[in-house]
Amino acid sequence: MAFSTETDEETKAEIDQCLGLNITDTDKIALIEELTSRLPKSSFNLKWRWSSRLVLGPTQNVSEDFQSGAASALKLSIGKFNGNETDEMLAKTLNQMIEKDSGGAIRNTFDAEELSDGVRAVALTTLYMRGRWRSAPTVLNGSRPFQDADGAPPRSVRMIRINDNVRYANFEDWNFQAIEIFYATRGLSLLMLVPRGRSVRELAGRLETLSISEISRRMTAKRVAVTMPLYTLRMTLLLPSKLKPMGVNTLISNQNTTDSGKLKLSHAIQRIMFWAEAGRNAFKDDGIEWDEEPELELVVDRPYLFFVRWSNITLMNGNFVL
Repeated sequence: MAFSTETDEETKAEIDQCLGLNITDTDKIALIEELTSRLPKSSFNLKWRWSSRLVLGPTQNVSEDFQSGAASALKLSIGKFNGNETDEMLAKTLNQMIEKDSGGAIRNTFDAEELSDGVRAVALTTLYMRGRWRSAPTVLNGSRPFQDADGAPPRSVRMIRINDNVRYANFEDWNFQAIEIFYATRGLSLLMLVPRGRSVRELAGRLETLSISEISRRMTAKRVAVTMPLYTLRMTLLLPSKLKPMGVNTLISNQNTTDSGKLKLSHAIQRIMFWAEAGRNAFKDDGIEWDEEPELELVVDRPYLFFVRWSNITLMNGNFVL
């Protein structure tokens, strides 16, 4: 949305159609400011780092209106290469930016070979999130079998158990269960959609007609003891391969392309690090149940879809498989 205020009319039209928006640049900037103002802040209970960068190649520039408008609203840091850097220097500089933005947690994003065709403009988004659960989890002893997709080799995974008042719904008609577990930071939660079988493919298809808001409306409060995998998720999304199937083609430019100088990207990457770990307030499994007796036991020992939610905004989503 921010980039559409700086691109040519064809690219702007593609982005607007993809977003389903037909609003002025002024309204876009106001919307970006509203969204970014609602993002969470880092605190004792939540380690949150979010940043966006645009690094311009030697032949690429952006207007002052963009810098003071959409870029400012997005808190977009703008940098520039001088054109004399080697591929190794380019990779090192970009890697250092992401490492700094993630607090040292995310490294080695680029290698020199990926930049060998040159750099026009690089878009970088970094998101690091590590929250503390509202109810202290129990780290279970050993590992438990994980029911991966049919035909996959036998696997196991470390697990935690959280006994808390959550939001839950059993979608028998859609063949899955939904559970929303809350973090200690008010408004932050993890929504998990767990299929009855071993594959999330059918469930993912269902979401084309079943919205998250509709799922949420059918969920009710209940004390549930959920046993779930213990993991840290690290994702690298190559945005050009995501944007083109969505109809955003002309924003991504070959380095050798020559045009009027409007913003074009040669590289765009999103790096995400998300902790679904026990945390420092967890307990070790001593075989004694200290929490209240739950109304339901749910063991998440198969692939599932997840949505990290913040005040009804989805910060990130994906699927967990081994």
